[in-house]
Amino acid sequence: MVDRNPWDGDQADGLRRLFGNRAPQVVAFASGREACGRTTLVVQTAAALAAAGHGVVVVDENPSPDNTLTSFGLAGGRHDFFNVVRGDRALAQVAVNAAPLVRIVPAARAAREFDHLDLSGFRRLAAGLRDIQRGASFVLIDSANRRGGRLSAIAASARHLAVVVAAQGAAITRAYALIKGIAQDYGRDHFQVVVTRARSAEEARAVFDNMRRVAREHTGVHLDYLGAAAVPVTGHLAEALLHRLPIPVDHGDIGGPLPSRPDAAGRPGLVDSML
Repeated sequence: MVDRNPWDGDQADGLRRLFGNRAPQVVAFASGREACGRTTLVVQTAAALAAAGHGVVVVDENPSPDNTLTSFGLAGGRHDFFNVVRGDRALAQVAVNAAPLVRIVPAARAAREFDHLDLSGFRRLAAGLRDIQRGASFVLIDSANRRGGRLSAIAASARHLAVVVAAQGAAITRAYALIKGIAQDYGRDHFQVVVTRARSAEEARAVFDNMRRVAREHTGVHLDYLGAAAVPVTGHLAEALLHRLPIPVDHGDIGGPLPSRPDAAGRPGLVDSML
């Protein structure tokens, strides 16, 4: 039996509340497999939002050479959001100005390492996420594809989760498995869906309608249609993010002790120590 992700339940919900403070719209883009156009979609959406005058931060968990930095024609730096949380670097030393109103925060190492944080590490992570939001209207997270379909601590904290699915049989199956796994591991019951590589708007909508029906019947989760991109992946989701997402609500700061994962006996305890 696979253990539940340590960033489920109260801990991830606490970070989602933090990300929801009259703050930017924070959207994690995840996919059941690579080669669905997820990174390209994030880059084009960030550029379109910036062109419309919105400050955008892209949190780049993608470890492959074809990540958001290279898509903007930039070389990867030596530092990562991991260094910010560890206290080795300030966020300003890690974030990269990719274009007017667009900053990229490399976070591939952070996505790997943050499954194992003690309480002080969790507090530093929360502080780092506050810093990322400053001056931004949108935070877009290009989520890493991780073993078992698990989310990083960063992606799990996002208020909105957009599942990117290519209009192909195997990709649809993997996307549905991802939704089911996240619903079970994190208690999420609401997802946005983006369909890529569809041959027409009608095909994209048909893929979504089928996924929504299956999800409702077998998992009880709710899927919303965020948008689609054609073959190859073109266009962006700027209008959808501006008009189709619920307006962020002021939930107040976390306040008080931060929650932690229960131990094996169900008692409140700390998450595993940082490696």
